[in-house]
Amino acid sequence: MVDVPSLVRQTQAHAQQALQEGDLSRATRLLQRLHTAGLADATSHQMLAIAAIGLGLFEPARRHMDAARRLTPAPGGRERFLVIRAWGAGFWADVLHTVHGLALAAASGRTPIVHWGLESRYRRAGIENAWPLYFEPVSPHTIATAEAEGLSIFPPKWTGTNLRALRVNKDDGEWSSLSGMYLIDRPEDVTVLDFFTELDDLAPWFPAGNELAAADPEPALGRLYRRYLRLTPDLASELDRFEAALIGRRPTIAMHYRTQGLPKVTEAVDRKGLGPERFAEAIDRYLASHPDAGIYLMTDFAPAVLYFRERYGDRVACREVTRVARVEDQSLEIHQQHDGVTLGREVVLDTFLAARCDAFIGDGASGVSQAVTRLKDWPEGTATLFRPGHAALAGQIRRHADPSPWWNPTS
Repeated sequence: MVDVPSLVRQTQAHAQQALQEGDLSRATRLLQRLHTAGLADATSHQMLAIAAIGLGLFEPARRHMDAARRLTPAPGGRERFLVIRAWGAGFWADVLHTVHGLALAAASGRTPIVHWGLESRYRRAGIENAWPLYFEPVSPHTIATAEAEGLSIFPPKWTGTNLRALRVNKDDGEWSSLSGMYLIDRPEDVTVLDFFTELDDLAPWFPAGNELAAADPEPALGRLYRRYLRLTPDLASELDRFEAALIGRRPTIAMHYRTQGLPKVTEAVDRKGLGPERFAEAIDRYLASHPDAGIYLMTDFAPAVLYFRERYGDRVACREVTRVARVEDQSLEIHQQHDGVTLGREVVLDTFLAARCDAFIGDGASGVSQAVTRLKDWPEGTATLFRPGHAALAGQIRRHADPSPWWNPTS
């Protein structure tokens, strides 16, 4: 007996692939076969509308979209969910991915379920979800809610039995590399976000008036950080303890200096490194107007601690954290010998501690520096990033490197 629902899903998947490759003819033929067989649904009409727009046939596109709306079942008041899986990169890159997902959940009327599972660097073997190690839950639900029998899930590479699996068609294969924009108006009970999506890929499709659709979404993004990133009680207590011990001089300016390895340099918009001298110039200007100020240094590069302490002496305070000794060592998160939870706690505490200082300087190409500026509503002129924080237009868009196949514990 032919499994008709499976056949429909496979045909739609092949049509979606054809659309992505620009083969409108093949996509249309596949979808029209479904319609001829009486198997039209909202998804097939949506894809035919996309093909029609690509051909400049706007009236057929409108008809297919009208049909898609008629065939889309109303939610009926039931609760629907967005599962936000770990992206699998640096800590604050994963947080940014998660916050974008939380914005998507709110815009699409879904309850978020954050699950930093097997793809998260910042867990240990045996820990199913790393998010609660650092932050309070964003909803009362866990991944078990989305696994309940009978719930429909999109994209169809996911089922109730593989939502915790590692890298399901993440970069290659059917439904891989899927932007979150495709999840905005789905009828299924559960949608799953597992691939990093830039905000400018999402916000234009949010409902009218959404604050993230503003010309400058950064203030709204900061409000989302402050709304959702609530430290666990033990980390909040640690933060208070370190603030009392390390930020004794007021005012205190915090700075973030990261290892200038090749991957970090090439992801910056100007493809250039930032030497410590650039930071020192900014510190000197601050000290000229605040001669008694302290300096809080956050860095993953051991030689930077020596450089700034030699220059500023006991003004410099910093925590004892894991650091690399050479530029060639690159990022901490790619080294298997480092415990993921330790790295996660270190970067969380450092970032929140910097946000408790009176001024900040950092690198706009760094997720850590960006996070510091978002975790606090900084007074005008007190937080400075040296360069834009967006990706180079000539560089890769959305296909960010995911190191999880190399370092992640598998259980």
